[in-house]
Amino acid sequence: MSNLPVIDAIGFAAAGLVLATFCMRSMRALRWMAIASNLAFIAYGYLGHLAPVLLLHMLLLPVNVYRITQLCRPRGAPTPCRHSTRATEPSADARTILSKLLSTSRI
Repeated sequence: MSNLPVIDAIGFAAAGLVLATFCMRSMRALRWMAIASNLAFIAYGYLGHLAPVLLLHMLLLPVNVYRITQLCRPRGAPTPCRHSTRATEPSADARTILSKLLSTSRI
């Protein structure tokens, strides 16, 4: 007996998870759903001997895991990169420049 129906079911479940990622309203939920779909597609690619599917999702999984760890990091924690992920708050340099401009302007 062939395992084709089981493999197909895993593939359809993985496709459903990808579809669900497009319905997520938050980035955190989207990343968790993407991780689940990556795992399902890795199983599908492995069991179905589909090297391109397997390779793609093996590459995407660490990307999604890295991005979810960035999202789950506490807001006050230092980021490993130079730029802050909170673009709505002005940097200390911008505040300093703005305060100097306002204090020297004569209105």
